[in-house]
Amino acid sequence: MDVFWELIAFIGQPDFLLDLVIKSTAILVAAFLLTRLLQQASASVRHTVWGAALLAVLALPVINASLPKWSMGTFSLSQANAANTSQTTSAAEPVVKTIPYNAANTAASQTEIPPAVTFTTQHKIQNSRSADATFYISQAMQWLSVCWLTGVVLLCLRLAVMSVRLRSIGRQCEMVSEGRLFDILQTCRETLGCTQPVTLLVKEEWTMPMTWGMLRASILLPREAEQWSDEEIRVALLHELAHVSRRDCLLQLFVQLTCAVYWLNPLIWFASRCVHFERERACDDIVLQNGTRASDYADQLLQVVSRFQAGRRLKYLAVSMASRSGFAERLQAILLETQDRRPVRVRTMVALAITFIGLTGLLGVFQVAFSGTAWAQQAETTQRGEQQSRAESLRQSSQAPQQHQQQSRQESLPRQPKRSELKSIPVAPTQKPFKNGSRPDLIQAGKRPAVRSLNVVFAHDPGIGNYDGIVGRPSDVWNSVDIGTTAVDYMRYSDASPSTARLRVTRHDGEWGIKGQSGIFQGYIYHNCRCVDLETKILDLPAGKYKIYVFAHGDAPDQNAEIELKVGKRVVGKKATANDGTWDYRTQPYREGLQYVSFQFKKKAGEEVTLISHRGPSGYSMFNAIQIVPLTEVKGQPQPIPSHAPLKQR
Repeated sequence: MDVFWELIAFIGQPDFLLDLVIKSTAILVAAFLLTRLLQQASASVRHTVWGAALLAVLALPVINASLPKWSMGTFSLSQANAANTSQTTSAAEPVVKTIPYNAANTAASQTEIPPAVTFTTQHKIQNSRSADATFYISQAMQWLSVCWLTGVVLLCLRLAVMSVRLRSIGRQCEMVSEGRLFDILQTCRETLGCTQPVTLLVKEEWTMPMTWGMLRASILLPREAEQWSDEEIRVALLHELAHVSRRDCLLQLFVQLTCAVYWLNPLIWFASRCVHFERERACDDIVLQNGTRASDYADQLLQVVSRFQAGRRLKYLAVSMASRSGFAERLQAILLETQDRRPVRVRTMVALAITFIGLTGLLGVFQVAFSGTAWAQQAETTQRGEQQSRAESLRQSSQAPQQHQQQSRQESLPRQPKRSELKSIPVAPTQKPFKNGSRPDLIQAGKRPAVRSLNVVFAHDPGIGNYDGIVGRPSDVWNSVDIGTTAVDYMRYSDASPSTARLRVTRHDGEWGIKGQSGIFQGYIYHNCRCVDLETKILDLPAGKYKIYVFAHGDAPDQNAEIELKVGKRVVGKKATANDGTWDYRTQPYREGLQYVSFQFKKKAGEEVTLISHRGPSGYSMFNAIQIVPLTEVKGQPQPIPSHAPLKQR
């Protein structure tokens, strides 16, 4: 049930709809260009092109959700406004500065404060307007997604109703199992080599000859067909049996399902019409290749169109002999003697299928995202950080008159993510970088004793020498879980020795890096829909006593999480990271209850260790890192590293 609701939340995201529209349009445009190049080819080849393209579009949601994503530019207002934010901040920088305190410049200090306040107010107004605009855009996209899902459901219900109606019509018709019509049907089947079971039906109404059914085909003729000549009956049955041999009814079902899923895209309806036209022309070619004169066939089609009615509501699942739409072009193709009427070859079908499967897979690895709402949150957080920075600068200038050196201020600009992500999480003010590239935090960590543990870092792998966990040293081995990764088998201990433990993570669609932070706290994974509690499971962990450290905090004060630990079916406990409205979680050294939580537990053989990151006030759940330290010797496993052992590089 949880998987079902996660799927509903994933489909309802604006990014999902935008992604499908852009990629389906690219596939259909490629099919259109290919059919333009194949104007001299047979109708069967062009029909195969459109059919393969629509099947690829129908499979696009599954392929798009299953393939890993590659970094792609985000279509959002953040790119359009990042440059403006940078220029505005740089231009306002000279306004706020430290001034030596004396009687001569007191007046000057007082006159320079209002411009800073004015700039902050103006920036706040601009950010507020931008946030309002992006909020409304995001709301509109969400309502569009709801409208789209409603249309998909209604169109699928229409297909279901048409299927029931076709069965009802079949029961109302008279089955023909002997006589002249039946004998001509068997002769036509032998001519075309049709081995699929076919039921011949007749009806009193003046209805168009048509065919339906995927497993067992049904051909419907009007009662008047009993008065036709043998050649007229033969032509009509050859055309309908051509549909049966080509499995056109099955393809028609997939085409209608594609139209139901992508009903908002007008190119889908255009492609559906092209499939219809090329399908009828391909069947006409089969009739003409079996000894029918083009002029006689065109005359009979003209009479059928003028005298009989086509079931408009049944065309979604049934295929008829003729229709008024595009009939003039069809007659021209029939009477054109130089027209290529050869059926499509198997190798041509395979080549077209591989082409569109490859194109769909190539598009599936890219990710299109609309992060207007995220930018509005970024702008608000950035403005808050600038206010705090300026207030701190003014406070220091008034309380420290003996200092005459220029104070360096921190810039808080929206950060571009390093990896692929569907939507950004706000960026908060960051700490000053270490001078000259020095890393005193890692020097201090290098003095800690070596501890054998299972280490997992989420969001990205900074590499050796860039970790600062609760236990162990920067040279320890870490197991990395990037965006899209849901499983890590046979994790390694910190000393590079193998383990039997396996990691499973619920699907996450976002990751973020925290600027200015070091070690395991510099990135995290999350889910964009704010409706999922991320879950991490450790399978096949040897029995014994353990202590586990879990980092779970986002890039803003309210982006904390409550961590629940389960061992087997029992709940060990729940603990939450800090949410006090301050930026204290960025400080070091790390403190329990601020950036991370810890648990001690005893595990029996066969039990699973489950960590659930429950959503906090921001609606996000996240994981930064996990460290699992054995408190007892694990039988059958390599011995722990002694505290005096040298560091081992990966």
